[in-house]
This record gives sequence, C-alpha cells and structure tokens, in this order.
Amino acid sequence: MEDVINNKKLNAMGTASIPKIVLQFSVPAIISMLVEALYNIVDRYFVGQGVGSLGIGGITICFPIALFIMAMSMMVGVGGNTLFAIRLGERKYQQAAIILNNSFVLLIIMAVSSFTLGQIFMEPLLKLFGASDQLLPVASSYMRIILCGAIFQTIVPGMNHFIRSMGHPKTAMTRVMIGAGSNVILDWLFIMKFNWGIEGAAWATVLSQFIGGLAVMQFFVKKTTPIKVNRRYMKLRLPYVRKIFILGLPPSIMQISNSLVNAILARSLTSYGTRDLPIVNGMTGGDQAIAAFGILMSIVSMIVLPLMGFVTGSQPIIGYNYGAKYNNRVRDALKFTMLYATAFIVIAWILMMTNTLAFVAPFVPNDQNMQQLTCKALRTFICMMPFVPLGMVSGNFFQGTGKAWRSMFLNACRQLILLIPFLFIMPRFFGLRGVFMAQPIADFVTAFIAIIMLRAELKNIPRI
Repeated sequence: MEDVINNKKLNAMGTASIPKIVLQFSVPAIISMLVEALYNIVDRYFVGQGVGSLGIGGITICFPIALFIMAMSMMVGVGGNTLFAIRLGERKYQQAAIILNNSFVLLIIMAVSSFTLGQIFMEPLLKLFGASDQLLPVASSYMRIILCGAIFQTIVPGMNHFIRSMGHPKTAMTRVMIGAGSNVILDWLFIMKFNWGIEGAAWATVLSQFIGGLAVMQFFVKKTTPIKVNRRYMKLRLPYVRKIFILGLPPSIMQISNSLVNAILARSLTSYGTRDLPIVNGMTGGDQAIAAFGILMSIVSMIVLPLMGFVTGSQPIIGYNYGAKYNNRVRDALKFTMLYATAFIVIAWILMMTNTLAFVAPFVPNDQNMQQLTCKALRTFICMMPFVPLGMVSGNFFQGTGKAWRSMFLNACRQLILLIPFLFIMPRFFGLRGVFMAQPIADFVTAFIAIIMLRAELKNIPRI
C-alpha cells in the first residue's frame, strides 16, 4: 500500500485550501451531473420532437422504476464511498480496498435484482402509477429495453464515486461525459434518422450507458490506480457490507421515497388532470398533466443535478478531514459549500422564473396548450427553490461525517414524512395546481428542520 500512502492527490484533501480543493472536486462533479441530466433531457427532447407529448408521458410514467434502480446504486455507491473516504483519511488502505471491491460486487447484485423484479412486475406497476390505456403500451415498450441496461445504470454512478474519492474528479467527469455524449448521438440517430420512436430512445440510453460503463471500469484496472478492482478483495465480508448499507441507506431512502412519491404524484396528476383539464389533441387531461410534469422535471434537473454535483463533490473532503480529525477544515468545507450552493440556486431560480417559456418551448415547440400548462406548473413547482440547498447541504454533511441516520431523517422529511401528506392535502384545496404545490412546501419546512439539526451538530465539532 506504499503507493497509496505517498499519493499526492489523496494527501491534498487534508492540506490544500478548502475553496481550492472543494472546487477541484466539485466542478467536475457539477459537469458530471449536468451531463447526467442530459440522459433525461435529451430523451424527452428528441421524443417530443419525434414522437410527441404522448411519448414524453410514456417516459415520465416509467420514472418511479428508474428512480428505484438509481436508489439501489446509491445505497451501495454512496454508502461504500463514504466508508471508503473515511478509511482513506484514517490511512487504513487495505480496509479501503476491501470496501471498494465489496461495493463492486454488491452493485452487480443490485443490478440483477432490479432487472428481474422489474421485468416481472413492470406492467402492474405502471398501471399502479397511473398509466392510461394510451400510455401503457408506450411506457412498457420503453421500460422493457431500459431494464436490459440495469447493470450499467448501477455500475457507472456507483463506481464513479470511488474515482472521485481517490483524487480523480476530472477522470470521473470524463467517464460520465463519454456516456452522455454517446446518448445524444444515438438518440438523434435512432429517433430522428431511423424513426425507431420510443424504442429508439430506450436503446440509445442502454447503449450509451454500456459505453460509459466500459470507460468507468477501465480506470480500476490501470496500473496507476492506487486502489483497484481485485478478485482478492471481492469476497463479501458481513461487517463491511452491513456498514455500507447503513451509510448508504439515507440517500437510497431519498430515492426510494422519491420513487414512491412519483408514483403517488403520477396517480394524482392522472386523477386531477382528468378532472380539471379538457381533452386536447386526443390526449386526456391526465396524460397532459403527466407530460407537463415530465418536461418540468427535465428543466428542474438542469438546475438541481448540478447543485447535487457541487454538494456531492464536497463529501470526500468532509469525510477525509473528519476521519483525520481536522475540525477546522470540516467546518470550512461546510460553510463554503453552503454559501456557494445557495448563491447558485438563487441565480438559477431568478432565470427560470423570469424566462419560463424559453425553458419549456423547445420540448413541445408546436403545442401551445402544453407550453402554457407546463409554464404554470413550473412556476408553482420552483417557488421555494432557494431553500433547497439548506436541506441538501446539511444532509450531505451528516452523510460525509458518518451520521447516516440524521442524513436519512432529513431526506425522509423532504421526500416522505412531509411530501406525501402534502400530496394528499393540497390537491383537495387547489386541484391540479395543488399537486405541484406539495414539493415546494415540503422543501421549505425541511430547510427549517435542517438548520436546527446542523446548528446542534456543529457544537460537537468545535474549531481547534
């Protein structure tokens, strides 16, 4: 392990200036998340152009299943990486190698499980999520192909966390860009040129993730990689597996909750959309509402995913310095992340509120009805967006310092404890608009709770 001990990139996490090292890790992570957003945005853009609003609705109704697969990846990737970063800070390099390789095996197990369960229960789930007779065939065709790429959907984001923690954030960014760049080209080719429709979007996503997966795994077999994928350390060890799942549970709970919320949301959109909106161009009000939500989420992801990239980029810094007991650096990293995350989201929020149509129109350029509906929904959905960084940064801080259950509680507040009740309450008073109001109200209350928890925790990490 001598090459790990003398690795300058690892040691820099405990010595370089906080703004410099956080930005060094976060800027590539931001770009990675922006590129990751392209997977959803490009699909919906080309589907909107080549298939229409019904195609966008079909992709959107599949979102809860995709979120569940992402949750499986996050449980292992984030949990393993958190433990991995702490062990690096403690200079326990052999343990770090075991954690990385156990995480790799667990990611494969999660992928196979997601594929099997998804294929068996897909159509009943899509109906449960609110798929109409029109949407079900479109959604089923898309999802059956997407499930074939489950292993790449878990390996790429899961293992990329470890590349960043070994001091190679630019390498992690490049791997994601390879996959996303392939997705753009293949979407254009399969949908616009070959006219494969919704199936073309699905095959483009699967093949691009396969290309990205090859690029990610190439890093872990290079001679210059300090800690590699090695059969010697792949045998699952229960103490490490248990700790990986405990630390990975909070972000995965967020995604699983998000999957559940999206299922409830889809049913609410179908119900209240059908009640409040007329049939337009052969689409029911429910299908219009679901399509509008799909466009809305693509736009919001362009803002929220870069924010997540910036926040996630700071996590190895917080974990490493917390493990090394550098309290001042832990607090400085938190302060820097909170300040810049809030500034970014406020600027983005102003741009979206003042130029809503410019964000919406490219997805449905020839459908003024869908443009108007989506613009109204978007303004409602993002009205509390400036408060989002408070909850997100606080949850990331608890995750990075190994306080898994506190992080999980904050995530559950935003996506489960608060949001689900609001999804049932608000539409009763405000109809379809109330469906879009639930998330911003939950964001605001979660931010208030996060401030209280963070202030209490910082008393236990005094400056030295």
